[in-house]
Amino acid sequence: MSDFRINDYNDSGAYQIMRGINRADDTLWTEEEKDTSIMDLADKKAQGIENKSGLTVALEDFAKTTSGFHGSNSSNIIPEDTEATFFEKIGQFFGKKSDNMFKSEEGQELVAQNGAIYQNNIFDSSLAKYGGIQYAKEGDDVYESALNFAKADIDAIEKAYQMASENCERNGKLQLHELGSYMDYDGNAKEALQEMNLAGSKKDLTAQEYASYLILADGMIETQNGTVFDPNAVDGLISKENAEAIKEFTNGDLQLMAQKIYDENF
Repeated sequence: MSDFRINDYNDSGAYQIMRGINRADDTLWTEEEKDTSIMDLADKKAQGIENKSGLTVALEDFAKTTSGFHGSNSSNIIPEDTEATFFEKIGQFFGKKSDNMFKSEEGQELVAQNGAIYQNNIFDSSLAKYGGIQYAKEGDDVYESALNFAKADIDAIEKAYQMASENCERNGKLQLHELGSYMDYDGNAKEALQEMNLAGSKKDLTAQEYASYLILADGMIETQNGTVFDPNAVDGLISKENAEAIKEFTNGDLQLMAQKIYDENF
């Protein structure tokens, strides 16, 4: 459904399930993957939007634009998807420009050059430009930005799953049956969701829960006493080191730390 890779397997549900964490631990293997053009365009749009990174707005616009799998096994955007709809053409006639980055002139050219753009390409572009997953710009509120990113990521996952299954309910929560659409989890995903629960439901994760774990990963630092969470270290970028640190903890330990973040901020 949505193209996704993972480097290794472990028992950390937060690492396995949340793309905002594990994609920071990915490696770019080809020159194409090191291309920053998607994020360059997304960052231009995000400059004028409070508490949203380029990665967040790119995922939002991807979900609005993609219309199918187009012969692939993953959702993607092709040039036909970027063409203006009837009502958008009317708006253009009166001088209104599209606020969708993929339907702007630069965006249309970018999609045409690539032939197709996948969710994987969007994450790769963040890795190429920032060396990790940037969910907040400088000056943004990291908690609001984490929540906005979580909402965008979940919606992009659900949009892809919805196009593959008529039984999908886009409810803004990361549900068990949706996990298999973008990851290959060798652990017990159902048990992981239960152990990661912060809001009361043991069958899904809300955007607020996702954001809490994102903040937790971002604040992981190495000290003489081992890896700990430092709220002062939260900077809006999940690095490879942050993602690796998450894997050192059990779901239960992470849940206790994330619960405090959730209760105080969401």
